[in-house]
Amino acid sequence: MSLFLIKSILSTFFFLSGLIALLCMFILMGKTERKISSNLLRKLHKSSGFVFTALLFVISYICIKYWAMAGDQLSTRADLHAVLALALFIVFLLKILIVRFFKQFLKFVPVMGMTVFALSFIVFCTSAGFFFLRSLSAKSETPEISIPSQVKLQGNIEKGAALFKSLCSSCHHADKEERKLGPGLKNILKKEKLPSSGRPVNIENIRRQLRTPFLTMPSFKSLSDRELADLLAYLEIL
Repeated sequence: MSLFLIKSILSTFFFLSGLIALLCMFILMGKTERKISSNLLRKLHKSSGFVFTALLFVISYICIKYWAMAGDQLSTRADLHAVLALALFIVFLLKILIVRFFKQFLKFVPVMGMTVFALSFIVFCTSAGFFFLRSLSAKSETPEISIPSQVKLQGNIEKGAALFKSLCSSCHHADKEERKLGPGLKNILKKEKLPSSGRPVNIENIRRQLRTPFLTMPSFKSLSDRELADLLAYLEIL
């Protein structure tokens, strides 16, 4: 099971616990007649809040670990996700501080709770939601056989190795098939299908994966044709 799948599953429970806490708050503060006792709603709100908090810290640890390994190779979506997650963490921390120590500001807690949930929903959509949608599209897509380019540049293996070390080694092993953050790339060109997209293994489909990747892999559109040729030449010897 990949790190991204684990994080996405945890994020789903994280979002659901936030939703339960929000619904309990709405029912408790609403003026309509309640069919559920107030004590039960408070206990449910508190329990879901504890689950929400625990999952927030666990998921934050996974994200920090991923960002540390990926370095500056994050996609724009991942950068946006990081900013929104930080905003969520700050608002949630302020809400806890008010409830525990600054009760004179308790009137702001309901609004802050709704803000936390809204940020949780957006963070969930930019991470787990995106992962699940891309996974489904990858499974439903008919594998394409790319037509080889008419002009093929001769790559430099040594330059390709240097590119792999600077761009790819934080997420992929070159000397084994075990997962790191992404799949290990040893013998990648000897396989039948690419691990993420399920497309047939050939140079053009690997090039396509680098330019328009599936799932959480960042895009390397900035690589020139020469750099791509060097990187592909290195992949051919793994």
